[in-house]
Amino acid sequence: MAKRAEIENRFLEVAHKIGLPTGKTIIQFQGDGMATPYVDLRDNDEIYYVVEERGVELERVKCSSIDDVLYFLFSDITHDMASNHAATHGKPGTEFRRLMFQEQLRLLELASKKWRLKRELEIKEVLGKAPYNDGMS
Repeated sequence: MAKRAEIENRFLEVAHKIGLPTGKTIIQFQGDGMATPYVDLRDNDEIYYVVEERGVELERVKCSSIDDVLYFLFSDITHDMASNHAATHGKPGTEFRRLMFQEQLRLLELASKKWRLKRELEIKEVLGKAPYNDGMS
């Protein structure tokens, strides 16, 4: 239970740093069947980031640390926050993803420079396969 409490405490600290609304500062340790990510703590101290929908696991990632599982959770959370930001602050002619990625990186940096760098690499990989198409560089 000490590990669960540590995860909960660190989750709340990061949620506060990025300005996550209070109603969204809930970390789950069981699936709800609605594809809400959750943390699966095993008796052997293994930690998994899991996404499950209607009893089907869509994703299960073994995490090497609490920091890793928090990265996965906040990568999802900041993606949603950044999507909302881009939807309300977008400019005609600018690709949605450009603003979304910038905002997500800004939010992740508030939590951890390491998380921002990790997400930057993931975004570069995405853009290598599907570059922006708005003509801006």
